[in-house]
Amino acid sequence: MPGKRTRAVRTTGLLAGLAAVCALAAPAGAVTGGAAADGAYAFTAKITVGDRAGCTAVLVDPQWLLTAASCFADDPSHMGSPITPGPPDVATTATIGGDLGSAAGHVLAVTELVPRTDRDLVMAKLSARVTDIAPALVATTAPVAGEQLRVAGYGRTRDEWVPDKLHTGIFGVGTVEQGTVSVTAGEGSALCKGDSGGPALRETGGTTELVALHSQSWQGGCFASDETRTGAVETRLDNVASWIQQIRALPQNFQTASGDFNGDGRQDVAAFYDNGTSPEGKNRSSIYAFLSNGTGFAAPQLAWSTPGGFTWRSSKLTSGDYNGDGKDDIGVFYDGGSSDTGAVSSVYTFTSAATATTAVFSAPKKVWTTTGGFTWDASKVTSGDYNGDGKDDIGVFYDSGSSPTGAMSSVYTFTSNGAGMTAHKAWTTTGGFTWDASKVTSGDYNGDGKDDIGVFYNSGTSADGKAMSALYTFTSNGADMTAAKTWSTPGGFTWAAGQVTSGDYNGDGKDDVGVLYDTGASTDGVPTTSLYTFTSTGTVFGAPVRMWTSTGAFSWNKSQVTSGDYNGDKKSDVGVLYDAGQTPDGRRLNSLFTFRSTGATLQAPVRNWTGSVH
Repeated sequence: MPGKRTRAVRTTGLLAGLAAVCALAAPAGAVTGGAAADGAYAFTAKITVGDRAGCTAVLVDPQWLLTAASCFADDPSHMGSPITPGPPDVATTATIGGDLGSAAGHVLAVTELVPRTDRDLVMAKLSARVTDIAPALVATTAPVAGEQLRVAGYGRTRDEWVPDKLHTGIFGVGTVEQGTVSVTAGEGSALCKGDSGGPALRETGGTTELVALHSQSWQGGCFASDETRTGAVETRLDNVASWIQQIRALPQNFQTASGDFNGDGRQDVAAFYDNGTSPEGKNRSSIYAFLSNGTGFAAPQLAWSTPGGFTWRSSKLTSGDYNGDGKDDIGVFYDGGSSDTGAVSSVYTFTSAATATTAVFSAPKKVWTTTGGFTWDASKVTSGDYNGDGKDDIGVFYDSGSSPTGAMSSVYTFTSNGAGMTAHKAWTTTGGFTWDASKVTSGDYNGDGKDDIGVFYNSGTSADGKAMSALYTFTSNGADMTAAKTWSTPGGFTWAAGQVTSGDYNGDGKDDVGVLYDTGASTDGVPTTSLYTFTSTGTVFGAPVRMWTSTGAFSWNKSQVTSGDYNGDKKSDVGVLYDAGQTPDGRRLNSLFTFRSTGATLQAPVRNWTGSVH
C-alpha cells in the first residue's frame, strides 16, 4: 500500500515488516478488490508527488484533500521523518473524478500542506475549488471492533501495476487506538502500494462516512508481492474531525483595502478573508480591520463575519464613504450568477459602525443589482467620489467585448445617494482599448474635488523587445469621464510586474499613482520588490521614481498593495498586506507593512503586525 512512511505504529512486531515494505518504490495502482462503479466514491483522488510517490486521497472540502503524510516523506525508512507545513517541496498534482485514463474529472496542483504531528495525516490544499463533486463526510463516531468498512484506492491490484480505475474492498475492524485502527482484509481484498491515504468508509442507512485513511499494509495478495498477510493499519479520523473542520474554515485567500473606518482622520486597513465552508457546506467570509493609532496599527479586529451565505470568491472588494457620514465603509461587487436575461451582478455595502477603538461593520446591504446583462467577470472595481457630492461612489471598468475597430472597454459609475446606487455609463470606446490590458485605481489627479479613474495599461512591446506601459486618466466632470494618456514609456517598465494604487504622496492636493513592482530575484535567488511613484502635475504624470527596493526577501506575488493617510499628516502612505506563510497548525500568517511618506519620499517599510486572525 504506502510508498512512504513517517509515523510510528504502536505494534513493534508489525512495524518492522511494514517499514521494509514501505521502503520500496510506490507507483500508482489500486485496492485488489473489485472496480468501483462509474461515479461511485468520486471524492477519491489520485495524488502524484513529483516522481517519487503515487498515493490516494479524499476530498473533504471543495479545496482540501485528506491523505497520508507519509506520501510526502523524503525518507520512508525513517520513522520520524517530518512533513513541513506549507507548499510541497516537489510539484504535486491531484486527479479527482473520472477514471485516470479518461478526460473527465479535474487535475489540480496541490499548493499547501497542513500535517498532523500525532498520526500519518495531512490536509492538502488544491489550487482551485472542485464544485461538481460532493466532499466526503468525516465520521464523528469511532469505529468498533468487528465493524465492516469499505476501502478504496488507486494502488496496485492483484494483477495490475498501474490500473486506471478506482478499486474497492471490504475490511473488518480489529483494535481501535487513539490514532490508528487495525483492519483485516475480507476475501479477495488487500491494500497495496499507491493506496496510502485512501478512504475507509462506513456505509449505513444510505449514508457514507469517512472513518479512516490507509496508512500501512502487509500487502498480501498485491501484484508482485510474495507476502500472505493481508492486515493493515488505518489512520483514525473521528477524533480529529474538529481539527479537519478548523483547517477547512481557516482564512485562506484575502483581499485588502484602506479607509478611515472610525472617522478619526487616520486611514485604517481592512482585510476580507475567505473562511471556507461550514459543516453544512455554506460559504463563509469575514472582514478584519486594523485601526491606525497614528504611529502603527492595533491588532486586527473581527469586524464582520457570516456563518454562511456570502461567498468570498464571488466578491471584489473596495472601500469608500458611501453614505457621507465621515466613516469609510466596505463595498463588494458581487457575482449573482445568471438569470434568463443574462449575467447578474450586485453591489453590497457594509456600513461602518466603528468607534475610536472598535471596528464594526453592519451586515451587507444590497444597494444595486441588475436582473441580467451585467457580467461580474467583465468588471474591475474601484471607488471614489466621482461627482464631488461628499459621498463616495463605485467605479467599474468593464469589458464591452469587441467591435470591427478593436477591443471595447467602458467605465460605469455607481453613484451613491446615501442609501442606494444608480449605474451610469460614464465613458466607452468604439474600439482599441483592451480591458485585459488594464489595472484600475481611483484618485483626484487634478485636485478639483472630484475623483477620477486611473488605468495602468499594457502597451505591448517596443520594436527592440522592451515592455511598454502607459497611464491613462479618465477625468470626471461630475457626470461623465474623458480619457487621456497621461504617461507612457518607450520600453522597460513591465505592466505584468506592477500592482497599482493611488494616493497624495507629496501632500500637494493632487493624487499620484503608486506601483508595487516585481524586480525579480537577486543573484542569490532572493525575491525582490520595488515601489515606484508617478507624481501628478494636474494634467499628466511624471516619470516613475523608485522610492524603495527590498534588500532582503520580499515577494511581490505575496503582497497586496493599498494606499491611505495612516498617520493623519495629509500625505498618503502605502500599505502592503503580506502573505507570511502559515503556522505549524495550518493557520495563515499575514504581515502588515507600511511605507510612510515624508512628502519627498516613501520610507522603507515598517512591519506593523504579524500574526494570524484565527
